[in-house]
Amino acid sequence: MKALFFSLILTALCLTLAGGRAEAWGTDGHAAIGQAAVTRLSARTRARVEDILGVASSAELDDALAEACFWPDTVRDEPEWAWSAPLHYVNLPRDAARYDRGRDCPDDLCVTEAILKYAAELGSSDFDGARLKGDRQESWQSFAWLCHLVGDVHQPLHAGFGDDRGGNTVEVEYRGESLNLHRFWDSALVADRLAAGGPWRPASDPKDSACGPPVWGRERVVCWTEESHALASTVAYPPAAVITDSFAEASWAVVREQWSKAGQRLALVLETVLGRPAAKPGSATKSAPGIAQRSRAMRKPIRASWRSGNADTRKAEREWSGELAQ
Repeated sequence: MKALFFSLILTALCLTLAGGRAEAWGTDGHAAIGQAAVTRLSARTRARVEDILGVASSAELDDALAEACFWPDTVRDEPEWAWSAPLHYVNLPRDAARYDRGRDCPDDLCVTEAILKYAAELGSSDFDGARLKGDRQESWQSFAWLCHLVGDVHQPLHAGFGDDRGGNTVEVEYRGESLNLHRFWDSALVADRLAAGGPWRPASDPKDSACGPPVWGRERVVCWTEESHALASTVAYPPAAVITDSFAEASWAVVREQWSKAGQRLALVLETVLGRPAAKPGSATKSAPGIAQRSRAMRKPIRASWRSGNADTRKAEREWSGELAQ
């Protein structure tokens, strides 16, 4: 069953790539972010991630991360997942510097709120040491969405403007190819620079002080959203339709920094929600609410229950930020 499951994922991945769709950061970017995050984890948290992904050794981990962290893009065109498309982005007004949940994400169907929801869901996983005790497929899916969406929110045009659909209606030319600006940022620039060789990582990790102390919670992901929106406002749009080498070089520096930040920040989330000590025998573990009640047979969320359990999710957020006693 497990072999069949991952075979289906790989098949969907190949079909997605063959169709030429531009996805945020592509497979390389999402894999790089997931792998960078895992290298920062404690031994206990890393072992739990490996168990969720079902890998038998560290040697299998990179491929498993690549599969999981890109998987949400492979299902976007499936009818039962059509509802999830808004989870990959959030639009803010051009004259706004701050994220407003009621204005920008009234149905909680956006990348900012989805990160919080899937983090809460992953944090409800029950472990006996490093071994997962609950439904592996549910935890795998929660991890996949969390890894993917932390990557997405760091793509500037995934926190851009609704009037041009995050740059999708802005036509540009790059190296003789006509494409839209969103695709330039999502995949064209990345493919071009990675094909040229050389490391994607900056010479040193960027300082991540803009969002305050490294404590996971709502304020943190809102800050990431606003940071990406600021980049969309200031550096994401070229001065002319033909993208110059200098603009591409400056954009690649932004991509590298955003990937590095995303890896650091994903590690913070994973360490917070998965790094806790195992529950004592006989103690009750209260599950944080999921984004949805799932059909285990089809592994799909049901949209109708998206907004269920917001009070418990807020409680989980307060626990992460230290507002409640452990």
